[in-house]
Amino acid sequence: MKFVRSGLVNRWRAGGLSQILFILPVAIALLVTASLAFAQGDGASSPVDYRDVPFFGSRNVIWIVAELHLLFGGFVLGVPVFAWICDVIGTLTKEERYNKLANDFISLTLAAFEMTAMLGATFLLFLLALYPKVVNYMTGIFWPTYYVYVMLFGASMVILYLYWSGFETMKKRKGLHLFIGFLLNLIAVGVMLVPNAWATFQASPVVLPGGMGAIEKAWAAVQNPTWGPVNIHRFISNIVLGGFLVGAYSGVRYLGARTQEEREHYDWMGYIGNFIGMFGLLTLPFAGYWLMREIYMYNQQMGITLMGGFLSWLFIIQAVLIGILFLGANYYFWLGLAYRTERSEQYMKPILAMLAALLLCFMVWLTPHSLVASIAEARAMGGAHHPLLGLLGVMSAKMTAVNVMILISFVSFLMYWRAGSKPTVGWAKAANILIVILFFVVIVGVIVIGVWGYFVPAIVRINTFSVAQVLSVLFVLLTVTPLVGIMLRGAESTSTMTWGVMPVRSQLALIINAVTIVFTMSLMGYARSASRVHWHIYGVLEDTSPYAFSPALGHAGAMSALATFLFFSLVGIILWITISASRSSAFSTQYFFLAPFVFWATSLFGKPAEPDGQVLEQPKFIGKVAATICGILLVFVWIANAVPQLTSLPPKKVAFDVSKINSKADLVNAGNKLFFGKAQCALCHSLEATESPRAPIMLGRGAKRTREYIYESMVHPKAVVYKQYEVVGPAKFFPAQMPIINKPPVGLSETEMLAVVAFIQSLGGTVTVEPDELKALASETVTEDTGNGN
Repeated sequence: MKFVRSGLVNRWRAGGLSQILFILPVAIALLVTASLAFAQGDGASSPVDYRDVPFFGSRNVIWIVAELHLLFGGFVLGVPVFAWICDVIGTLTKEERYNKLANDFISLTLAAFEMTAMLGATFLLFLLALYPKVVNYMTGIFWPTYYVYVMLFGASMVILYLYWSGFETMKKRKGLHLFIGFLLNLIAVGVMLVPNAWATFQASPVVLPGGMGAIEKAWAAVQNPTWGPVNIHRFISNIVLGGFLVGAYSGVRYLGARTQEEREHYDWMGYIGNFIGMFGLLTLPFAGYWLMREIYMYNQQMGITLMGGFLSWLFIIQAVLIGILFLGANYYFWLGLAYRTERSEQYMKPILAMLAALLLCFMVWLTPHSLVASIAEARAMGGAHHPLLGLLGVMSAKMTAVNVMILISFVSFLMYWRAGSKPTVGWAKAANILIVILFFVVIVGVIVIGVWGYFVPAIVRINTFSVAQVLSVLFVLLTVTPLVGIMLRGAESTSTMTWGVMPVRSQLALIINAVTIVFTMSLMGYARSASRVHWHIYGVLEDTSPYAFSPALGHAGAMSALATFLFFSLVGIILWITISASRSSAFSTQYFFLAPFVFWATSLFGKPAEPDGQVLEQPKFIGKVAATICGILLVFVWIANAVPQLTSLPPKKVAFDVSKINSKADLVNAGNKLFFGKAQCALCHSLEATESPRAPIMLGRGAKRTREYIYESMVHPKAVVYKQYEVVGPAKFFPAQMPIINKPPVGLSETEMLAVVAFIQSLGGTVTVEPDELKALASETVTEDTGNGN
């Protein structure tokens, strides 16, 4: 493609960064000023807790804007990772096409960067206007991190532009250019880590006693139990998202290519995008497994809500979506073997075998444990579980199926990688035998462990067997990948790879995968939010708005489809304007969105630059792309509405009424509700043995401790805290400590304190608290209030 550059742009990319050096300090100053003003709040209650939006609803507005910001943010943070890797490869191998590909990737990032920032600002304004209660509370805890985030965001903006311009200005200083790219990704990780802390604190808050300093409190909140696994999961998912979106972009550009050179370039770019998305997808289930395991360890009820409660059918939908991604990515690889390589017929039988195995694993993964059946059908089956298929609905079968799917997909990738190349190293035959044995042993081992999982307790299956499956598959990926890479170094070429000959359906497969990953991320965002049920911050800050309920999957599917449609619409508008501008004689670069829009609008009457090379007849592809996106989204919405529609309503509020406590059984039941509710004890204490406990386990505590000791541990926790629970694992700078229960933020009354004492005594001991004690205390409280004129 021929880019006719204006004098201003040429001077800029030739080394004139005066525009950046002038604009960016002003932008950063505005951001810092806004942050300072925003951080002035101390977490006090706002006179208005919520505001609503007519017709559409405030929650739906936040839902859509937040999802769009996260999707653009994931793309902007994920693409520079493999752009830098391509730049490194191009520098080391002296292949200019990799450097050009890295430049293309960064150009896509720049095109989306401004939209990401605008959506982020819009999201913040809507939060401030519609949910001031939540914003005030979070600000009271996290305001020191706002400074960090603004500085990181400003630094990423500067370094991104430096890295982009460096493709032209630093051709003779590649070491410096690569260092800037590395620094860009390092800071981008920081930009991701900070808001992840805010989001994960909502799902897994830690207790923050009064008297902590601002930085101490913020750091303790940042180190919540799910922060680490969410960081890993989101980092990998951003790479997967970026890879598949780059593949879809390449597919669209391939369909609209005007020269054979463009076709070849975007065909190769689509292959790289699919490869990156696929390789990230192979590792993503492991990160997801770790995240779910941490959620269960933090709060079993939250884990049950996700996997066994009203959200359980969501994971059946997720299985469909992940299965589409696996099949779509493999299908694209197989088409590449058929169209790009010589002697493609030799791959037909292995492809059919892998397809059959993938479909079999997909059906196992898709099979639910409990079927939606009528009363007559349930009676015919002998219950809600099918006597045969019900065995495939448990996690032992599903973990086995997904691990086998990962290994099969890895084989498909290796076939494509090695196509047309013959290793010349002397140990190639031995390495091939080792690879075959390794795959065979691990696949058999994964299946054996999966079957064995039916005959062991759940704790063994989760903590031992599933971990063994994950580690064995990871061992194959991490061992075989570098081994094959070394084998193919200097390999003999047995056939040439022909680019630019892929059929239209291959590019539509890339688009379908991009739509699927975006919809999946949107839907799983709903899952993470709905797992908190009726809490803004789980167990701490209750949602008292009219939208405190969690909607059914049909509604969630429709909202996720709307977010996906709007995302691709915005991406399409950005790319259309920037591409149109780049083909105009008035402007021809893709470093901004608004700037190309202005240049494009003012140059509509100018004569566009003609492409170099032989001009092909441009096919009409926009209709096919739009129909593909809308069609697959309608299918996803239909699936979301086809499963059982369950809505999670907040529990009815029941005041602590002493008059209803007439026996010790009533007293223990009231204490149980306080333990898991208002008192927030379950945030740290569990009733059963658990791995890496954050506080003493309550099972049997009633028999070991006196009533006075239990009471004192709640009002003077530092006087009785156990040494082994002061720090769990490696020492932390600001370890969270147990709060004083009868003071804010928990603030139990004296009668509620005694109810909790009674509940703890019931755990293996004898309850000594009498219901009459609570009634006497309640009467004294009423008398005091009356005497004070209340």
